[in-house]
Amino acid sequence: MERNVSSLAIVLHSQRYGQLNRRLKLLTVDFGIIDVLSYGAQKSLKSVKAEVFTDGQFFLYYNPVKKDYTLKDVTVLATHDELRESLHPTYAALFFCELLLQVHGGESTDEYRLLSQALDHLSCIPEKTDLVIIQFVHQLSELVGLRADYSRCPLCDRPYERDEIVSFSTTLLAHCCEACASLDADLLLPPGARRYLEVTSSMDFEQSLQVPLSAVATLRIKRYLLRYAQMIGQRMLKTLSSPILWEATSL
Repeated sequence: MERNVSSLAIVLHSQRYGQLNRRLKLLTVDFGIIDVLSYGAQKSLKSVKAEVFTDGQFFLYYNPVKKDYTLKDVTVLATHDELRESLHPTYAALFFCELLLQVHGGESTDEYRLLSQALDHLSCIPEKTDLVIIQFVHQLSELVGLRADYSRCPLCDRPYERDEIVSFSTTLLAHCCEACASLDADLLLPPGARRYLEVTSSMDFEQSLQVPLSAVATLRIKRYLLRYAQMIGQRMLKTLSSPILWEATSL
């Protein structure tokens, strides 16, 4: 039976569909990631529109026979238009959306909350884009069940030494001691970076951004986590093919 439904959601992707319409991918709290048709969005001034990064309450029409959703209306909570004023925040936001499309694990409420917070911070404090990238990947790894213990090897259970450089297991998709590391893995996590990630593991997003971190350490940890994101994404992410995200944030 056809029915009207609604959910908090964020637009992850938008593409043209026919001459006048657009097909959206929404990360919703209630239905996971879904495809939604927005009729007339391409040209009609009166049609309901929702750009990529739009966060709001989406009102949809669901057809159970065709199993598709149509956008009827949206109450916008945040457009996040501000982050488009600089390339780094824009690419970071696109990266977050692309990564979620690849690793979405069913924790829709938590993933929505994490993305909403990340987009809000990119919009309000673009100078902290690198820290936002670090914490988004770091916290997402926990949500999808891939974050390993930062104090001991998850394979042999040996505690790490204080100044030990930690390697990576491509089978487990997690860091591990050198003895348990995959031969083809060259991801190395220095002790200082490991301690930072361990300390911020128990913090919320806002708190984690307040932890002091030098510019050099920030760039090193960010590049490690971007490479880690490529691993857990199981394929080359388009947003990471550009050098923009790999560079230090500059305004």
